[in-house]
Amino acid sequence: MFKFFSHNSEKLSMKVLILTIHISLLLTMASCSRQFKIAKVVPGHTHIETALYYLDEPVYAEHSTLGRGSQIYIWDDVSVQVSNEIVTAVHRKPAAHEETLQFWQQHYKNSNKQLVKVTNSYKTGEELWQLDLPEYGLNVIYDERNDKVIKVVKYEIK
Repeated sequence: MFKFFSHNSEKLSMKVLILTIHISLLLTMASCSRQFKIAKVVPGHTHIETALYYLDEPVYAEHSTLGRGSQIYIWDDVSVQVSNEIVTAVHRKPAAHEETLQFWQQHYKNSNKQLVKVTNSYKTGEELWQLDLPEYGLNVIYDERNDKVIKVVKYEIK
């Protein structure tokens, strides 16, 4: 009789393990899907209505003083600059695998790039650097103090 209960508990623990794995995969796919939606917004090509379709309603939207017809849309994880109804730049947090400067240096090792120190007029204590990849329309903002990439900016290539 003890063997019967032991066999059933093994089946139950196996089912719990399989269910846990499925839930973990589902949650991982859901978080990755946001990155894919953000990647569909291409500066210089995506209309703001399409961007709003991919990203849902923003937390905040305002008309910018950058110029006539310019707007900024802000979500928790991304902000989008728009001029004349076309997305001109996408500012986003880096994905987990993009948080090191080494990733960007290695991934674009054969590309034209420039690393420039960002002058900070506010005394915030940040030591920021900007890795510019002009042929890809990318800027990567790196905080040397924390040794992390803090922002990825994809902009329209003209």
